[in-house]
Amino acid sequence: MDKYGLLTLATSNYEVTIAPQVGGSLRSLDWRGLPVFRKARTGHILDAACFPIVPFCNRIALGRFAADGVEHRLPSNFPDTWHPHALHGYGWVRPWQVMALDGASIRLVHDYDEGVWPWRYRAEQQVTVAADGVRIRMSVTNLSSSPMPAGLGFHPYFPGDDSAVYHGLHRGEWETSPDGLPQSLVDAGRAVDWWQGAPMTSRVVDTIQEGRKGKLTIQRPADGLLIEMEPSDGLPCTGVYVGRDADFFCVEPLSHPTDAINRAPEKMAMLAEGETLKASLLIRASRIRTQDD
Repeated sequence: MDKYGLLTLATSNYEVTIAPQVGGSLRSLDWRGLPVFRKARTGHILDAACFPIVPFCNRIALGRFAADGVEHRLPSNFPDTWHPHALHGYGWVRPWQVMALDGASIRLVHDYDEGVWPWRYRAEQQVTVAADGVRIRMSVTNLSSSPMPAGLGFHPYFPGDDSAVYHGLHRGEWETSPDGLPQSLVDAGRAVDWWQGAPMTSRVVDTIQEGRKGKLTIQRPADGLLIEMEPSDGLPCTGVYVGRDADFFCVEPLSHPTDAINRAPEKMAMLAEGETLKASLLIRASRIRTQDD
């Protein structure tokens, strides 16, 4: 461990570093020495390579929602500053406890009973490194007596690169307000590539894509890297963020769209007491094939 409590998992091809105390986050994910996710340079959660999203995805507008006829208002949970919307749940801003660890796998637990979110829950995260990829499994279990709306997701950051091309087939993409809230869903009628092969930096977006079909891929010709992400079936949405000046972009497998608890509660899981929601993500890297291969 270093001063951030880093733990390392490694095989012949992949190496992952994890900081359980920093939101259970990955601080790096490398393939044969090449960065698949961006590398964290500090111990701050907003400098992560990837963090877990639980028990809800993306934003809840102004932190307000109703459950069983009771109005709730969640305070800002954004690290170090105020944010108008509750964001990404609570797993990313709480320490996780190591329950099991060996050279290629780690199991982490995050228990929530603080009362701001109206339900108690237990979240578990397992990261496994193998020769053919890195798999992250996550679950959340409702520990309260009343039904809990729930969502899961993964928030990887990729190095900014003008050559990077993202490919993911989705039926719809949300037009959003400047603060990231959904305004209208553009429905293509079938799963399409909303980037149409253009580089990631060709668009500035903070959006959610819905109705995913198949895997998500990122090609980085600058370093000859092909990245494939295979989300489990319970992650039909993808958050995509490309800033104006940022040196990174995000492609985030999610179980439900932004503010679903208010706008489309049927798109969130509703967990009875003791019920569990599960999701997983497989990440693989390889060299981009050329005509000479």
